[in-house]
Formats: sequence, C-alpha cells, structure tokens
Amino acid sequence: MTLIEELLDLHVPQSVKLSPSGQQVLYSTSYTFDHKKGDHKQSTLWLAETGKQHSARQLTTGERYDHDPAWSADGKSIAFISDRAENERSIAKFEFSPDGKTIAFISADEKTEDQKKREKEKDDVQVWGQDWEFNRLRLLDVASKKVTVLEGRDFHITDFAFSDDGSKIAYAKTKTPHIESPFQFGTTFCVLDIETKKSSDLSHFPEGARGPLTWAGSFLYFLGPKAETIQTCSQVVFKLRADGEEEVKYEYHAYGEANCAFALVKAGGDVIVKVEDGMHDQLRILNGHTLFSKKTLIAAWDAAFTHNSDEIVLAIAQGDTNHPTEVFTTTASGGAMVQLSSHGKAFSDRTFGTCTYLSCPSTDGKVTLECPFYTPSSAPTNPDGKPSTPLPTVVLIHGGPYTRHNERFDGLYFMWAPYLLAAGYAVLTADYRGSSGHGDDWARYAYKGCGTHDYEDIIAQTQCAIENGWADKNRLIVGGYSQGGFLSYLASVRNGTHGLGWEFKASIPGAGMVDLDSMCFTSDVGFWEAEICGGAPWTQSKSDTSNRAGSAIWEFADAVKKGVKIPPMLILHGEKDERVPIEQGRAMRRAMESRGLAFEYVTYPREPHLMQERKHIVDTGERIKGWVEKWIGPGV
Repeated sequence: MTLIEELLDLHVPQSVKLSPSGQQVLYSTSYTFDHKKGDHKQSTLWLAETGKQHSARQLTTGERYDHDPAWSADGKSIAFISDRAENERSIAKFEFSPDGKTIAFISADEKTEDQKKREKEKDDVQVWGQDWEFNRLRLLDVASKKVTVLEGRDFHITDFAFSDDGSKIAYAKTKTPHIESPFQFGTTFCVLDIETKKSSDLSHFPEGARGPLTWAGSFLYFLGPKAETIQTCSQVVFKLRADGEEEVKYEYHAYGEANCAFALVKAGGDVIVKVEDGMHDQLRILNGHTLFSKKTLIAAWDAAFTHNSDEIVLAIAQGDTNHPTEVFTTTASGGAMVQLSSHGKAFSDRTFGTCTYLSCPSTDGKVTLECPFYTPSSAPTNPDGKPSTPLPTVVLIHGGPYTRHNERFDGLYFMWAPYLLAAGYAVLTADYRGSSGHGDDWARYAYKGCGTHDYEDIIAQTQCAIENGWADKNRLIVGGYSQGGFLSYLASVRNGTHGLGWEFKASIPGAGMVDLDSMCFTSDVGFWEAEICGGAPWTQSKSDTSNRAGSAIWEFADAVKKGVKIPPMLILHGEKDERVPIEQGRAMRRAMESRGLAFEYVTYPREPHLMQERKHIVDTGERIKGWVEKWIGPGV
C-alpha cells in the first residue's frame, strides 16, 4: 500500500466506555471520519483491562458496522448498535436502564408496505410538512425482547436519559426531524413516567440543545449555546430541575466565558465535563476541579469510580504528531498513562515530525492567537527545535467555524497532515476567531462576521511563522475544508493584499463556500448560515449587499482588475454535498476559467460534505501532495 492508504487503514478508537467497576474498557474503532473501505462502513468492538498495557482484544470481526457499545448495569453484558439486522431505520441512541432489565432507544418507524410500494412504483411525491419520519422513544425488555413504544406522538425525539432510580425518562424533542428544526423552533425537555406512560413538558430551550442529556440527582444537564437564541456563540452547560411535573426554567450552570463545554458523562453521582480551554483539552468535575489537561485532542473518553473507592478512573483515546490515536487509562489523582491498545503499531518505527505552538497578537491587537506548527522529521533543526532554514509550508485551515485543532495525529482531515509531513512539508494548522475553546466573546466574532477577523487571523499566524523563521515566505500554500475551504477561497482572491511582502503560491479549497447569499438558499443548514454571513436574504432589503463582504466570488472581478495574483486552485468537492452544495465550487471554477487562470476542478460522485469512500479520499491526499509539489517544489 502507499503511505496515504496505510494511514487511512488505521483503526481509530471511539465510543470509549468503562465498565461499572472501572476494571475494563470497551470501545469501538473505525476508519478516520468513519469512511468506507468497501461498499459499507465497518466498525470493530474491543475490550481491554484497565491499567494493563496492550491488553486490548478484538470482540467482533470488523466485517460489519458494530459501534456505540454500552455496558449493562452489572457489567456482565454489553449492547451495541449494528447493521446486522434488517431494519432500515437507524437507532439514534440507546441506554441500559439502571437495573439492566430494559434498554431504551430512539428510532423512526419502519416503512409501511404502502410506503415501500409507492417508492417502488415511483409514486413518492414529497410534500413539505407531510410524512415526517419522527424518532419515537421505545423500550426493549432484555429478557423477552419485546419492544414497547413509550412516546409515539408527532414530534421528533433527539435525546433522553434515565432517572437515577430508572422509574422515569427525560427526553428532548423538536418540532420536526429536519436538521434546521432546532434552529427554528428550539428544544423542549419532557419527563415520562415509565409505568404510567404519562409525559409532561418541563422546559423549553429556544435553540438547539446538544447532548448527551444527563440526569444526576434532581437535575438534568445539557449543552447549548450561551446566547440561548443564536448558535454562533460559546457552548455551555445548562441545568433544570427534573424532580417535579410542573414546568421549570432552565438556567445557565457552568463554562463558556473563557472556555467551551463539549461533552458530559455521569460518573457515580458526579457529572464529568470535557472542556476546551485554549488549546488544552480537559476533563473536569462539573462542580469541582480539573481531572486531566493536555494540549492534545481527547478523541473519546469515559470516567468511572473504582469499586469501593473514591478514585476516578479515566479512559482516554489520544494521539500526537508521531503516534496514532490509542486508548489509555489513568487516574484522576495523577496515575501513569497506560496504553491499552496497539492500533498504530504499523507506524511504531517511524516519526513524522514535531509540534510547536506558535503565539502572536491579532492584527488588530485585540486577542492573542495560538496554533500548532508541525515541523517534518526530515527538516534539519537547531537545538531549540526551530528549523535551520525556513520551511516550505502548507497552511491548513479547519472547518466549523466552531471547532479548533490542537495537536493530534491527523492534523486536519483525512490524514493530509501526516502525509504532507512525510513528504517533507511543514504544516501550520491555523486557528481563528469564531472557533471554539476561547469562550463567548471569541466565538461571537463569527456572528455576522465571516470573512473579516477569521481571514485576518490566518494572515497574522502565517506572518508569525515567517517572521520567526519557521515558514519560507516564498514557498507557501493555503488550503482547508468546509469553513477552511471558504477561507482558502478568500485568501486566494485577497492574495498578497495584506502588504506584508508575501503571497500564497497555490491554494486548495475543499468543500468551501464562495457566495454566502446562495448558502442561505441551498445549504441544509441555511438558517444557521444566515447567522454567520450577515443575515438571511429574505429578511434584507433589495439594496443590502452586506453578505457579499465575505463572498470570494463577489471579490473576484475586483481582484482581477487590481492585479491580485489569484493563485492556482485545486478545487475539491463532493457531488452530493448538502452542507456546502457543489454549486459553490462550480462558481469559482467558472470564474477561474473565464480569466484563463490555472486551476484543477475535481468532483467526487456520491460524496456528501465529509467524503466517505476510500478511493476518493486516497485521491484527495495524492492530488494534494502532487499540487503542493507542483507549485512550491519538493519538501525538505
């Protein structure tokens, strides 16, 4: 296999679950971004012993899509979601009851014979607002395998959690299954008595709430946007009382001022939170201290109390520049990190590079920016780790915008970063305002602000790498995916206009947007796109062209007129992308072609926003490497 194929063949741990006693770790692995090597997805279950090095053993063959495993309350059995069954509807979530006798899950109803007949005969007209596929709340009796519908009314259930004693289930619902429904209509929290099947509304949150919904003691905890009425802000922990039947008001509980909350796990009577704090990934007790903190990605995790002890065991999936993601266990009191798995053993005898965090002020002086700079192992370096001479550098920009990339093995997407490092190129994974990890003020820069501060931050970080001797200003390429593709397009039409004496020699926009107005019309999350671009066109006057301020296609003509050196573009796009429809890439292809500028326009049949097919993903990696070599020469 080629190197990119070897990298994509890595089994990446996810869905890590500690046993109730804390003595074993159950987890699943799949290929990066859950892509398919063949005709269908594959995922494998593994079991390891806490604290025992390289103890992970394979439980399932890996031929099927076995994922999201969970332990029964007594730790004697497990359940997981699989594609082995004949059901067409997927299970969105499941959970054992506290006594282990039942499993609650949410799924839509199977298609009726009439629906199947209409589809077969192509008599399947779709009318907006009709024939919604609502997720129902169901209960499986483990012993008898009987399934009961607990809540089957016409609304869409997105999440749920058992009460501590198992007598009730709290659930979250939205008006419809459409992805935009939470943005438009918010989320309502309800509580259902399992015995009586009586359900009552507890509280309404005006935006889309995020899980996992967690019930601990008298309170429900959930994640949501701090602003409550818009998505473009920091993510925080909210809580609401769940021990009564009357409606209550949710309330802000923790995080979001200078950091961001990202996941919740119940451990005993405590709730543990994953927090992004700057470039640190942390695990914290909700109302207490930090259990774990490191400037590397926590890809998956769990926490549990050891048997008859107050010690908290942590199971963490983590990697770094030279080590693919593995599963480790440690203790909150500072015990050693013990590696349980060996999924990256094929790369145990090679190194890819080193990661250094670069820090600089933003161009407006309002914030301090920080991002990883990866130096390839082949580069000669000084004793301080800095390269002996500035390096040919690819600036890779993450998507989102509400995410951020700290050190990890797969530095951006689809193993592009280690592949480029192995070819001798440095990689700067830029961060920018509007991303996660820095609190509410930082996140809100993206609100009606795309294409302003974010673009300036990319330039500032690139300049920092140049000024400090890391990057060669004459051998620079910019690229990214999704929001990173959007910023790559902008960097192209604004190439060199910053006045700092350098320009990008080529660009690689993947699944990026070029026209923000049309994104509001065509994206599957058009209501949210309106938040970041300036406003929905149907709410603006005819003369209002403010959305063009961040639209690369509307800057193209002026850039040509002013003599901007629009660099050669490698445009990559999936043909079935609903998030950023392919028309965005097609528009820039037409613009480049109309002016006789160098470009390569590559589309991938069947592919959604994040590509799923192995051969296509291999092609992106090989094509990107070839493009980099063509325009800035060989690596070091």
